[in-house]
Formats: sequence, C-alpha cells, structure tokens
Amino acid sequence: MSSISEIMNTALSALTTQQAAINITNSNIANVNTDGYSRRQVAIECTEYAGVQASDAKRVCDTFLLKQIVSETQDLGKWEAEAKYLESVEGVFDESEGSGLSEAMSEFWNAWQDLVNDPSGSTERSTLASVADTLAQTFNSIRSDLSDIQEGIDDDIVTTVSTINRIVEQIADLNQKIARANADGQDTNTFQDSLDSLVTELSSLIDISSYENKNGQICIQTANGKPLVEGTTTWSLSTEINSTTGLQDVIWVDSDGNSYVITDDISGGKLGGCLEIRDERIPAWQDQLDELAAALMNEVNALQTGGYDINGGSGVAFFTGTGASDMAVNTDILDDPGTIAASSSADGAPGDGSNASAIAELQNRLLFDSGTSNFSDFYATLVSEVGTAIQSAQAGYESRRDMVEFCTNQRESVSGVSLDEETAKLIVYQNAYEAAAKVISVLDELMETILDM
Repeated sequence: MSSISEIMNTALSALTTQQAAINITNSNIANVNTDGYSRRQVAIECTEYAGVQASDAKRVCDTFLLKQIVSETQDLGKWEAEAKYLESVEGVFDESEGSGLSEAMSEFWNAWQDLVNDPSGSTERSTLASVADTLAQTFNSIRSDLSDIQEGIDDDIVTTVSTINRIVEQIADLNQKIARANADGQDTNTFQDSLDSLVTELSSLIDISSYENKNGQICIQTANGKPLVEGTTTWSLSTEINSTTGLQDVIWVDSDGNSYVITDDISGGKLGGCLEIRDERIPAWQDQLDELAAALMNEVNALQTGGYDINGGSGVAFFTGTGASDMAVNTDILDDPGTIAASSSADGAPGDGSNASAIAELQNRLLFDSGTSNFSDFYATLVSEVGTAIQSAQAGYESRRDMVEFCTNQRESVSGVSLDEETAKLIVYQNAYEAAAKVISVLDELMETILDM
C-alpha cells in the first residue's frame, strides 16, 4: 500500500505535469494566427515511481511537406518573375494601337505600291521616305525597349542577390541561437519555426538544397553544390559586370576570397526566372528582330542600288545599318526623295516604276524558314512566340501557386493549431490539474488531522 508521502509525490508530479501541458496548450492557442508557427505537443508518461511527467514540447511538423513547399516555392518564384517581365515584353510587341511593327511594314510596302502608280510624284516619294523612316524607328524602338527590359532585370538581379545574402545571414544567426539554446538546455522550437520560414523565403529567390545537421541547424547549398550556410558559417553571393555581354553575372565567393561565376547554374527561384528571360528569351527575340531588319534592308538595298532615280542616276542604298538597333533610312533619301530608284533603267526614269514594283513585291517573297515565310509571316511568328511564352509563364505561375497553397494547407492540417482541438485538450488538462490539486488538498487535511491526534 502506498504511503501518504508517495501519494503526495504522485499528486505533485501530476500537478506540475498538467500545468506544463496547460502552458503548452495556451501557447498554441495564442499563436493560432501566427504565420509559420508549428503547434507544440507534449507527451505525458509514467515515471518509475508511479508518478507522471511531461516530455519537452516538440514541434508537430512533416519534414516531407516542408521540403515539398520549398521545392514548389522555387518554381513559383521562377514563374512569377518570368510572368512579370514577359508582360513587359508583350507591351513592346503590342499592335493594338495600330502603331506596331506590323502596321509600319504594311505602310512601307503600300508606299512603294503608291510610287509604282506615280513614279515621278513628289508626294509619293516624300511619303515613302517618311514611312520608311517610321519603320526604321519602330525597329530601333522595339530593340531598345527589349534592351531596357534586360537592364531592368539586371537591377532586379542585384537587389535579389542582396536579399539572398541578408536571408543567409539571418539563417546563420538562428543557427547560432539554436546552438546556444541546446547548450543551455533551452527550447529551440521558435527558432526552428523561423528557420523554416526563412528557408522557404530563400527558395523563392534561388534554387537551393538544404539539410539539418545533428545540432538541429540548417545547412544550405546552391543547386550546383556551392555552400551558402553551414552552421554559423556563411558564404556570400555578389554580382559583377560581364565584359562581353555588359550584363551582371552572379558570383559565389569561397572562404579564401576566390570568385566563381555561377550564373549558368541558377535555374530556380526569382533569380532563375530573371536570368532565363534576360539571357535566353530576350536575346533570342532580339536576334529574330535583327534577322528581320537585316533581310528587309538587304533585299530593298539590292534592288534600290540596281535601279535609277528620278533623274536617271544610279540608286543609292535605301537603308543603312546592320540590324534592328541601328537601322536607318539613308540621309540622301531623306534629304532628297528624288533619289529613290523607282525605275529599272536610266532611259525609263522618271516615268518607269518597274523597280518600285519589284521592291513592293518583296513583301510576298518567301525568304524565311526554309522558304516558307515572308516578312509578315516571320514577324507574326515572333509575336506568337512571345504570346505563347507569356501564356506558359502565367499557367506555370498559377499552377505552382495552387500547389504551394495546397502543400501549405496540408502542412496546416498537420502543424497548424485547431482551436477546437486545443480547447478540448485544455479542458482535459485543467480537470486533471484540479483533480491533482484536490488530492493534495485532501492529503493536507489528512496530515493535519493525524498531527492533531
């Protein structure tokens, strides 16, 4: 039979254990709306002396779900960045206001056809020179706007790298706090929650891999294995202008201060999305635009220089430049539209418009895609590619957003706080606490009675 002291000790252990459980439950309820908070759970178990004790409060979390959230967030960050900048690119190729490149080319070819109808007409020649200048400026503007978007992305890359470094330092600081807390026997759950949030935030910026070391600290590497955090040690990223492209490279610096370019190794997060648009998508479209401009200039110039102007003189090059960025109408033609070579022979000038007719017919020549596309077809394909890329990015963003939301909801179902559940637990723990307190009160009265006897 248990002695009074043994019963008292059992009741006391129950009292302290239920109080600990009540405190944990109250903490859970208080943090019901705290982002990133993982509910705490305490296990109550018997001791070898017939009492009870509460284990240290543990976070309730599913590491698989956390890793999945990180993975999906990397993709979400990438698609979000791509969608953002592709919307800007879409604006560059916008034809809705009737002032795009398609309209400018159409007016250019129509002006040549008008010249065919009246080869000696000064109005027709002046109009042709004017619309040709507009066409060249439209090419210039689109090419320049694409370069401006690249520069804007460059600025965003610098800012993003700075944010990455800040988060890396915060993670290392939390790792330090975890080490100290473990050494002092203190709770690290709050630090662990903060680490989860920071790792998720970091993954939205750059593709990473992470693992937890034996001390509960998070270690992080870039996708190509370059360490960013190991315990309390950090490695920083930086940016540096590439002498060839004139754009920012992403640099990883090792412990000895040696720099390594990792631009091509980054494919996820916001940084990966920015780099793909800047280094792959935009340059490809710029090349296509240059191809279109160069072909138009070369074909027109070939016929123009082989023809004769209004005075029977040999035609001068209609355009100058090598691509969309420097395309321009020859100043001789802008100064004197009479130098436009509408005639195919000196004897036919100025009334012969056969050369102007040949130039007007260029719009129908199948010069692109292995002889299957004309100028308009080629540009329409380019615009279509931009539109498809935008749709793909938006679909990717929406898909990843839904997946992150789904995984987050799954995490909440495991780690989140349910007020109903915690309230029920609180009632159980309070009743157990009151029961233990009642036992102690009865024992106290019994001891007083015995002493009085």
